Amino acid sequence: MIKFPPNPFVIKDGFFSAFQFMSKKGNSSKLFNLNLNGFWDSCWIVFFVNAVVSTLASYGIKANIDGDIQSGILPRLLLITIIDICLFSILVNTIFEKIGKGDKFFKFIIPFNWIQSFQAILMLSFAVLGLILPPSIFVFFGIMVVIWVTFSLWRIGKEEVGLTGWGATGMIFLSVIIEASLGMFSRSLSMTI
Repeated sequence: MIKFPPNPFVIKDGFFSAFQFMSKKGNSSKLFNLNLNGFWDSCWIVFFVNAVVSTLASYGIKANIDGDIQSGILPRLLLITIIDICLFSILVNTIFEKIGKGDKFFKFIIPFNWIQSFQAILMLSFAVLGLILPPSIFVFFGIMVVIWVTFSLWRIGKEEVGLTGWGATGMIFLSVIIEASLGMFSRSLSMTI
């Protein structure tokens, strides 16, 4: 059963844990709540962060929230987010079961979700600050954040779960491929409708 969205303290703790993990201040077992409740909290936060990013991106493109809702852009983006969360979780769980690491599912997916959400918040902050300050300042910082996050996601698979380096890289590619495929599928649907 899906649990209710996390309270603000859980969200704060989750982002703090993501930052701590990315800063190599602890491992996932010590920093994250690695159980079913922690899983749902991480899924909710991915949904909330993607909803905020989608809303702001959609608003920036159209500058008309009411029109976006009527035309179906925002609901479609939110549906894609739900499909992305579910599909990635199911595929990761299936892969882990097949390779005999089913017990490591929470140890992988929970930090992965929190770190991806942390990255989205940082990049969104850079985008907003880029409206006030020269955007070129944030290009360097944005590249550094992407490298830092990618390495942290790789560490989850390699160091925390015990995948090979290529296996950990494959899990990152799986996430990117799912997101890109769903985005292209949605775009192709919107062009035909």
